[in-house]
Formats: sequence, C-alpha cells, structure tokens
Amino acid sequence: MNMNPLSISSVKVASADSQPLTLREGQMIHGKVQQLFPGQMAQVQVGNQQLYAKLEVPMQAGDTYYFKVNGTEPEIQLQVIAGPMRGSEGLTGQLAQLTESLNLPKTAEMKELLAAVIKQKFPMTKENLLDAANLLKNVPDGMKEQALATLGKMANMRLPFTPAVFQSLMQAQTGTITQSLTSLQSALQTEQNLAPAIREQILNALQALANPASQSVGKELLGQTITQLLNPQTSKGDRFAALQLLKTAGILPAQTSLANLPQAVAQLMTQSSDAKAPAPQQPQIATNQAAGSLVASGKVNGSVRVQVDGTAPSTSSSAATQTDQRVNMDSQAATLKAVQALLSKLSQTPAAEQQTAKTIIQNLAQQINTNPILPESAKVALQTVINQISQQPVMNDSVKAAFIEQFSQTFLQQVSGLSSVNSVAPRDVQQALMALVSIPPDQADETLRMLIQNAERSGNTQLKQLVQTAEMQVSQAMNGPVMKEAIQSVLSTLGFNYEALLNGKEPNLANLANTLKPQLLTLLQDPSLSPPLREAAETMVLRMNGTIIQTAETSVQQQLIMQVPLELFGKKIDATLQWNGRMKENGQIDPAFARILFYLELEALSTTLVDMHVQNKVVNLTIFNEQESLRTTGLTFQTMLKDGLEQVGYKLSGVSFKPFTETPQSVKKPVGSLYTDEGGVDYRI
Repeated sequence: MNMNPLSISSVKVASADSQPLTLREGQMIHGKVQQLFPGQMAQVQVGNQQLYAKLEVPMQAGDTYYFKVNGTEPEIQLQVIAGPMRGSEGLTGQLAQLTESLNLPKTAEMKELLAAVIKQKFPMTKENLLDAANLLKNVPDGMKEQALATLGKMANMRLPFTPAVFQSLMQAQTGTITQSLTSLQSALQTEQNLAPAIREQILNALQALANPASQSVGKELLGQTITQLLNPQTSKGDRFAALQLLKTAGILPAQTSLANLPQAVAQLMTQSSDAKAPAPQQPQIATNQAAGSLVASGKVNGSVRVQVDGTAPSTSSSAATQTDQRVNMDSQAATLKAVQALLSKLSQTPAAEQQTAKTIIQNLAQQINTNPILPESAKVALQTVINQISQQPVMNDSVKAAFIEQFSQTFLQQVSGLSSVNSVAPRDVQQALMALVSIPPDQADETLRMLIQNAERSGNTQLKQLVQTAEMQVSQAMNGPVMKEAIQSVLSTLGFNYEALLNGKEPNLANLANTLKPQLLTLLQDPSLSPPLREAAETMVLRMNGTIIQTAETSVQQQLIMQVPLELFGKKIDATLQWNGRMKENGQIDPAFARILFYLELEALSTTLVDMHVQNKVVNLTIFNEQESLRTTGLTFQTMLKDGLEQVGYKLSGVSFKPFTETPQSVKKPVGSLYTDEGGVDYRI
C-alpha cells in the first residue's frame, strides 16, 4: 500500500458554491483525480468542489482515492490511505483496502459502515468509524439502513458520535410525531405509579396540542361573548351567563355585576393605559419618525403599545391644545388603542381643566371618524355619545364619569361586534380587543383556553352555541394567520426551544414549566415509572431533541427543520418542514432566497411533498402526490396563491404537480436525508 503523502502547497477551489472547503485534521475524504497538468499539478474533486494540488506521488486521471487529512495549517496535507479504486475492483476490494490501511476491526458492523461510507462518500475519521460501529451493534437488523443514514447525517453535520445524538436523530426519523404523542397519552392513562396532579398537567399539554387553533377560536368567542353581554336586546339570563363566563376566565373583575357593569367596563377601558401615561411635568415631544419607532418597537406577541405624546395638563390654552394630538397611528389596531389612551387621559383630567377635556373629546371624535376599522354604523353610535356631552355647558366630574361609562361600553360593544356572522374578525381587531380588556400577551393562551373550557362546561345553551359558531367561523376562514398561530401554539406547547428560552433574558419560568418537554424531563427523574411510560416519554424527548439537532447554521447558510403535529377541526396533519436559506452580510436571513420542503401526511391526500424554490423573490412550487385529481383541484387555487404572494412582495413563477412514481427511487423524508453543507436540498424521488 502506497502511504506517501500528497502535498497541496497551493489550493484553489473551483466551485459554483462560494464557501471554502472545510477539512478537519484526521478526516477521511474521498477524492477523484479529474485532470493532470504540467509541473505535477492535478485537479482533484472532493464532493462538489475542486482542488488544484501539487502531487508528490504518481496518479492517473480518472482514479479515485481515499485521503486522510494530516494537517490544515499552513497548507492542507493529504495522505493517500486507499486507492486507486477502480470499478473493476468491486466493493469487496475497496472494503479490504480501507480496513487494512486504517487497521480497523473486521466486524460485521464495520463492514456495513465502510460500505455505506464508500457508497455515500460522507467524511469520517478513524475514531468516528470506531464509535459509529459501536453504535450499530445495538440496532435491530430491520433498522440498519436507517441507522446508517443517520450516521451519515451525523458525519455530514460534524456531530459527535454519541449515543444521545444518535438515538435522538433515529427517533426523529421513526414513525410520526403524532404516533409518539398517541403512545405517550396511552401510557399516561394506564400508568399506576403517577401522581394525579402530574398526570393531569401533562394531559392538559397534550390536550392543548390537540386544539392548536384554540387561540383563534378563543378570540372569536371573546368577541361574541362581550357582544352578548353588552347587547341590550339579549335576555337577562344570557347576559348573566356571558358575565359569569368572563369573570371565571379572569377577564372581568370578580365583583362585576349587571348592575355595576358600566362602571366596571369604564374602569377596564382606562386602567391598562393609566400605567403607560407619562408622568406629570415630563413632556414627551417627539417627531413623527420617533413616534413611529415607538409603535414599531412596542409590538410584542402581536400586541401594540400606543403612547400619547404631549405635555401634562395645564391651565395654558396652547398647552391644552397640544395635549393628546400626537397619537401613533402606524396600524389599524393602534388606532383602537389610541382611543383607549385618550379615554384614560380624560378620566385623569381635573374638572377645572375644561379646555383640556374639550380638546380630548375633540380628538376622540377625530379618531373615531378617521378609524379605518370601525364601520359607519359604529361611528354614528359613538359620535352620538360624543354629541351628547358636547352639548353640556359644564363638564363636571359626574358628567364626565357618565360620558366615560357610556362611551366605554358603546366602544367595546362596537369593537367586539366587528366579527360578522360568516367571517372571522380581522387579526388586528382581535389583538386590539384583547388589549382593550387588559389581557396580557403572556397570559393570552391560558385565558382563552379557560374561556373555551368554561363555555363548553356551562349549562347555558347559548354559550355552547357561541363556541360552535366560533369554531365554524375559524374553520371556514382558515388562512395564513390562523395557520401560523396554530403552528406557533404547537411549537410553544411542545417546548421545542425550552433550553434556549431557559437560557434567555428573564425567562417566564411559569409558562416554560407548563410546556411538554420540561414536564417529561421531570417525569423521567421518577424511578418508579413503568417501562412503557418511561419508553414513551424518552421517545418523545429524543424526537424533539433530534429535530433541534438537525437545525444547522454556518456563516452564510442556515437550515431549519421542524416536525409539527396539527389537528384542526377533526383533520390530522403530520407536517415536517425543512427550510434552507442564506444569511445577509448583516447576519439577518435573506428573504429573497430559500428552499423549503413540506413533507405532509394528510388524511385525505395521504403523503404529499411540496418543494418550494424562492430565487430573488420568485417562487416556484412542485407538488408530489399520487392522486391525479389534485392537479385539477390545485390549479383552481393558483390565482389566489399568486395574489397572496404578490401582496407580500413575491412573484409566482409556476406550480407543477408530479407523482412520486415518476422516478424509480422512493421519496425520502426530509429529516432523514436533506442536509448538505452547501445549503441546498438533496432529496430523492
């Protein structure tokens, strides 16, 4: 065996990919001599990249070799460890060469591993080979092919060859995440040695996963419940039931009654803005640009903070004129919050400040009349209330209090009633409504979940009907925002990024503790768990870890993989998403270029693969599915897709439909075979 070194004194990379070839000392790589040049120079192809190297041993163009990286500084030093390898030698000869040259054990596992290395050409060191062979020992025969593919992924991603990483990646490719969750739920329900409180907590998380659109349904239900409560045409019994529902969900104070409802609503409408009002004698004068920045920076989880800039109340007429004129209007929802902010400021204005109060009311009328959300009927109702107080010669405390109560109740009723019978209220209206009734963003999920549960358990048939109506409206209006909210809800409930959030700034420990992953990690510390439950919990944790491990980032490329179980109104979807994109020079994701794969298991359409290319904001879709009717059905939505993409700055190039059987190789699940160093997507169909 020729073990002489191959010195690369000067390296030039010729590749369509601008990334330099990354080699590690001790790594074994496969290379092919493409072309010989004078002066003992040769073009050697390694993967999809080409090196120009100076040879110190004779080689022949067309031959392939295995090299060991002996060094990378100050120049790359490669040592021939096996070769030349020609097709005539066959796999057996190549296996013998590698085994002998690397002094590897001649076990069945090592033979299988080396055969995979030769076939797939993934980079390995001798230590990697030894560790990988040990990992293969405990793998059942029926899973060897999958295990070898996993080891190849670990090599390509430069992951440590440890049992934890190996098992996590294996679980991420075994079955579906829905099957893992079903097994976990079944094991929990039959476990004898589990405290009832722990069982209920984990089952609650699983129930939340089964209703990922509950937040959208809850927002619709919130609007309908408030509308029922504030509608004078509704029966007293139904209004009382709506009141009790809002109280048990913590949205209205416990002491609220139908008798003191106007006062409670007025307090609710003004209290959230009070805390944000500027302190006296601290004027906050800002330019329009700065005001816009305040609104932009105030967006947290979909809510919008609105700040009213101006001087503190003063006896000066000019100062009063400036009060509350600077209201941020960067979004439609912000204008609704601006009304609340003005109402709050009016409640704080002393009775002696008549001109200031009148200015605030004038601004209220202007906000209502220019509001793009409110329909004309709502503007008329609110303007009527404003006209009544404008006719008062003196605005004393009792007159002002009565106006705030009446205006607050009318305003809240009109906003909550923006959801029509056949459609879902706009997302910004829903967010504004939640802000108006002082539901903090970090408590929204729990509050809305409690609202739905209490309505379903209520003995009032009207409340149950409201839940059904809300579910029907959300299911019929299933769109991008609703789906996005559902996916975010699932990922949050699973606790995929639990460790990252725990390590972040001021983590919300209470919310994190309610997610599934930390609950399972705590559960696994219990030595009394039965083997079935321990196995189900470990499988679920490993699956979540495997998904995270496959997310990779380099200086210019980024890969993100997610497995999401979705159950929407009785329809189950197992979705695996892989996103590959590149980073801009400032470290941000470049939205103009991406490759996205959606691997879907659908009840009606079965296995479906959507391959989405984004090149300079031009989108091309290829959809793989065995049902021929999908082409006809899918094309009817093409105009809608085109319009939707154009609204967000993208152009649709085309949509094509293909069967999986178009080429002889079978489809591979994205999480099992899609990683490449170059950031591309290497799937087989």
